Amino acid sequence: MKPVKQLFLLALLTASYWLIAARSSDVLADLGIGLGKLQQDVLLNLKEPKWFFFNSTSTIRTMARRLPESSRAATVRTLGKTVRTYVESSVFRQEWLQDLKQEYPYNDTYSPENLAKKKQEHDAGKVAAEGQLANMDQAFAQLDPAMLQMAIRSQLPDEERKLASLTGDERTERARYISDLKKMLSLPAADFKKQYLAYIKQQARGNMAKPANDSEANREGIARYRQQKAEFDAHADFKPLLKKRLQDFIELSNSVDFEARLVPMGSKQEFANPLYQRKPAEWKFLYRLGKEPVAEARSFAQQWLADLH
Repeated sequence: MKPVKQLFLLALLTASYWLIAARSSDVLADLGIGLGKLQQDVLLNLKEPKWFFFNSTSTIRTMARRLPESSRAATVRTLGKTVRTYVESSVFRQEWLQDLKQEYPYNDTYSPENLAKKKQEHDAGKVAAEGQLANMDQAFAQLDPAMLQMAIRSQLPDEERKLASLTGDERTERARYISDLKKMLSLPAADFKKQYLAYIKQQARGNMAKPANDSEANREGIARYRQQKAEFDAHADFKPLLKKRLQDFIELSNSVDFEARLVPMGSKQEFANPLYQRKPAEWKFLYRLGKEPVAEARSFAQQWLADLH
């Protein structure tokens, strides 16, 4: 592999394994690497448990060829600093959590904050409802008992049709209401009016007394939210993944024998040692990059890993 291309690949490897350096904007410009693309690849590589990715463009390859060999170590340090600064930023933290929510989604409707807001609205509704109940006696006094009874009886078939579509607690409560309504409708009109007024006031106060989030659907939603949020929170801290990626790179780079001999084999070269021929692609990749730049990358990884503990 040509020296300049080795430098380019080392820069990509360094970015993939989160190493440390300085003077980021100049080197990114020198290599033709867009900051947005680098940040995207940082997230991709942190999530990937085994491989690392960096898809170069023709512009990046052209710019990399212009770098002198004497700039290798500085380029490694600078790209590393760029990556570390980004990973330690609040911007990355937010992007990490947003990406994580795609994998471990949860419904914010049932978050403690939204439930508290719903309770506040419920309590405000109770105050308003009490005011309405205070005016109910006066409003009912104007109603003719027979007309009221006739109007409520005409609503009964519709109530029974709605009952068929309900389930759980809602169905039970609605069935009880219909049963109570039928009993009241069998009374004389004057008695019906009196009992119906008392009944709806009792029902209203009972509903106001219920907790804001006490329906079956809400209870299921809250339980589901807690389970999903727990799964999300269990993966929210990316530092264990970062430590593992750094440690994996350190171990891999330490295992490379940069003195390994190559021998011609057809149109290409292969390792003289058969054991090295069976090494993974990452091991061979580091071998081709060379001892000095890989040692620089490993030093950065070791320092960052030490800072994380």
